[in-house]
Amino acid sequence: MSTKLKKDPVGIDDLEEYLDEASDFSFELRILKMLTEMGISCEHGGQYRDPDTKKYREFDLRVGLTQGAATFVAAIECKSIGLHFPLLVSCVHRTASEAFHQVFFHTKNKDPYQNTPYYIPTMQLPSAMQGMRVGTSALYPKGEPVGKSTAQVGRYANKDDLHVNDAEFFDKWSQALQSLDDLVDRISDNELVDIVGSKKPHWAMALPIVVIPDGTLWTVNYSDNGSKEGPPAQVDRASIFIGREYRGIMPGGSYTVSHLEVMTEKGLAAFFQNYLIRENALLNLARGR
Repeated sequence: MSTKLKKDPVGIDDLEEYLDEASDFSFELRILKMLTEMGISCEHGGQYRDPDTKKYREFDLRVGLTQGAATFVAAIECKSIGLHFPLLVSCVHRTASEAFHQVFFHTKNKDPYQNTPYYIPTMQLPSAMQGMRVGTSALYPKGEPVGKSTAQVGRYANKDDLHVNDAEFFDKWSQALQSLDDLVDRISDNELVDIVGSKKPHWAMALPIVVIPDGTLWTVNYSDNGSKEGPPAQVDRASIFIGREYRGIMPGGSYTVSHLEVMTEKGLAAFFQNYLIRENALLNLARGR
């Protein structure tokens, strides 16, 4: 049964309450300001074509960062959830098959195996690379907690029952994955190296990210036999395994995004500072060092 709205006019106090407490737009502007002040190039509020529905949708933020021989792009969606309805991510230990990320590796070598210790798929395309698996990922080490299930948890105002829902978060999750599609396309082609003005070889990677306010992200860890390994803990970053394959870059080409990142505002700032901005951090991350 749908909930009926009051017929009382909505006034300035109601609108101010929404803007102060529940506006995704004001939250994404805050994230935009933070990233811009960190020197990150951002696109804000443009459109993309959903690769599944073929309809046009609006993204929150897209970021791009190039440092020498490495490029990073991300589709960032912002969701302003409250402390009364936080997100809980249920985690298990990451298996060896999940402990990786992929990159595009652009090289002038006719033989892409030359002078590289990293695994590269046998089929190489003339102008668009296959995703290359980096199995020594600093982001996703084997055995660390990885998310498998999400839920927002709250209590009803007029009864003691819990209210559990993941629909709104899943919508943001889906938007980040769909928005990433043409960003993957951008970094797949060898022309990227000419655009960013860097010498080959060049490494490029893409991530989907959902950002929520500080204090609203929790995780709980489970052992392999299904028992909890402790109480839920408040965190600033949680990685969820998705293993989503992006196709259509070139005939036969593909790129697998292993994880979706969920971060708080503080977690996002720390992630960029620790993994992307410091000298050589991005290249080392892409190469799995």
